[in-house]
Amino acid sequence: MATLTFLGDLLRGDLKKIRSRWRKLPPGRIATIVLAVLRNEQRLGDIAGGNRISATTVRR
Repeated sequence: MATLTFLGDLLRGDLKKIRSRWRKLPPGRIATIVLAVLRNEQRLGDIAGGNRISATTVRR
């Protein structure tokens, strides 16, 4: 949980720094997907489908 919070805070700060307002998911969900991609060897399409986003979004 601490890693998720830490990564979410880093993403939040970076998005604020680059003034990015248009993201499909909030930083906490982005952090969860990043950690899932790094930890599991699932296909990106499977992770995307479970989060109701496209595989391209996960790839980015």
